[in-house]
Amino acid sequence: MTIEPDDPRLRIETLTWADVDPDRHPFDPDTVLDVVRAVAPAGGVPAPYRYNPVRGFDRAADDARWDWQRAMAVALVEHYGSWACGWNAQMGGRTADGALTLRWSGARDSITTPEDTLAAVAGALLDWRMFLVDLAELFARHLPLPAEPRAAFVAWEATAATLVATVAARSGADEDWYSVCALALKWFLAVAEVPGDGHDALVDAAIGGRFSSFVSPQGAEVADAAESLAAALTGITPPADDAWPDTWPQDWPSWRSTELPAAARAPRVGPPAVPDALATWRQVRQTARWEHTAEHVSGPAHTARDGIAEHLARRKYGAGHVLAALELVRADAAEGGPLTFARLEAWQREVLAVATAPFRTTSAWARAGSERYAYRDELPEAFEACLAEATDPAVPLPSRAARVYLDVLFFHPFVDGNARSAALALYFVLAREGVVLDRAAPLLMTRWPASDPRGAEGLAGFVAVLVEQTRR
Repeated sequence: MTIEPDDPRLRIETLTWADVDPDRHPFDPDTVLDVVRAVAPAGGVPAPYRYNPVRGFDRAADDARWDWQRAMAVALVEHYGSWACGWNAQMGGRTADGALTLRWSGARDSITTPEDTLAAVAGALLDWRMFLVDLAELFARHLPLPAEPRAAFVAWEATAATLVATVAARSGADEDWYSVCALALKWFLAVAEVPGDGHDALVDAAIGGRFSSFVSPQGAEVADAAESLAAALTGITPPADDAWPDTWPQDWPSWRSTELPAAARAPRVGPPAVPDALATWRQVRQTARWEHTAEHVSGPAHTARDGIAEHLARRKYGAGHVLAALELVRADAAEGGPLTFARLEAWQREVLAVATAPFRTTSAWARAGSERYAYRDELPEAFEACLAEATDPAVPLPSRAARVYLDVLFFHPFVDGNARSAALALYFVLAREGVVLDRAAPLLMTRWPASDPRGAEGLAGFVAVLVEQTRR
């Protein structure tokens, strides 16, 4: 079979259960690495991503990495069948010691040495296959569903909740985990032989808008989605006081699932064991030499070019919203005053096109699940205090701008769009004192680790260099 790179069979959302059912598609896990080596795109693995501060971002090299990933997907699908296109769906797998790990998180992050890259592809395909095997076992465990409406409601609810919790935990609640979650629910509807062709609408009505990227779902959110789907399928609505316990899903799937043998308790899938990057950052923040790593500078410093605006305008999605938010930032900077969470939230409402953008209430993840930001009740107050320091004139302006940029990234206050929020906070702190960088892409496209005080100080020095370049 010959497949073009834009073939629908390469899109995971087009897969049916028949396409991915492990029982229908033989697979030898012991030969995967050999197959990957044999079918890998001609020309070899591209060079890994390395930011060069002199040359800037190399668009052509980045395109080559993504082209290689697409060609790898074509090769795997041609060899194994369409189910293999999920190898880059970012579903984690278990290591020998039981830890959950993500082997592939996109071409820019996962392409390293040639041999390690091919091993990562093979590992990702094995993890995806094991995820499908786990789903098949879960489907079998929850079927057949009872026919009596009330019993069917309980069984459907427990099954849907189990599926959502399993996918979220397996993926680390990463960027698009809920799209895989929706797909798993649709597959179960097909296996359960739910009549009609409205499966997409049923699942969209149940989970649409309830979950966010990079944020682990709350028990109430998962329960609400499961209850909504069960009610739509059975016509049964539980009493208003028929509440799920607040601790769910940590102790899921709740007391309701014990009412029926068909809804037996599924084995718990724990979240990835990932260190708390926010706790690390708060320690680094205290040890970094903010007062000494950059000299005091003052505005005005600007040209006809706005580097941050240019960078945000290149976004593939949502550029109009973030540029509208930038107008609010400019107005607030001209007005003066401190940086507060209220201001940050007002900008974020525009960025996300939402009515409210409150501080998150659960732990969050980023970097394909490799970075975790734990939640504690004191975080909103601590974050507000950090924002207040962004306009403290005792600390040089480049250090304050760099520090608040990292504060927003690592406190990760919102359920989505935190990188954009960090850029806007940086813009405000600089613009408030008459500085508008004419180049910003190198800063905004570089990863700054949470664990290195010298890296944080280096960012402050980099901001100082960009200010001086703008002034010149």
